[in-house]
Amino acid sequence: MANNRKVINIVYNAVFIIMSLILALLFGKISIFPFLKLDFSDLPVFLATLISGASSGIIVLFVVSFLRSLMFSSAGWIGFLIRITTVIVVIGLDLFWHKKIKMIYKILGISFFIVLCLIFRLILNYYFWIDFFGISPNIIDGMLFTIILPYNLLRILASLIAAIFLEQPLKKLIGLLN
Repeated sequence: MANNRKVINIVYNAVFIIMSLILALLFGKISIFPFLKLDFSDLPVFLATLISGASSGIIVLFVVSFLRSLMFSSAGWIGFLIRITTVIVVIGLDLFWHKKIKMIYKILGISFFIVLCLIFRLILNYYFWIDFFGISPNIIDGMLFTIILPYNLLRILASLIAAIFLEQPLKKLIGLLN
């Protein structure tokens, strides 16, 4: 029985990886700012976490980030490093969402992990844009809190909220709920 669950998780992870890559390809061509693309590829990562736990979410995140950095990311390994900061949100989601605690504590707990993720992303963005892309610190200073922070926050929140709303219907569809 345990082997069956492992096989099912592998299949779910594969489906979520494919979904994430498709979302990245479909929406990755839509620019909302010259260097920022519409990106909902974290949605399957969060769904994998909600359905199968943090380990599945982390596997999906790492595989997708690695494949994207190799196949169709203009940022390469830098994009990989920035994308994997989502692991912080995955851990927070796993720690708080299915616990029998008040909704306000779930929201506060997950929000803490989102803020932590955003802090790491801002730091990485700041140094990578200056050191590897040669952009002036003055330009980055002007964009960090006005463009990069809101973009990352909205991207995480949109994917996370969509995953939370899709969790139960998806579980019904795949037969995890009666």
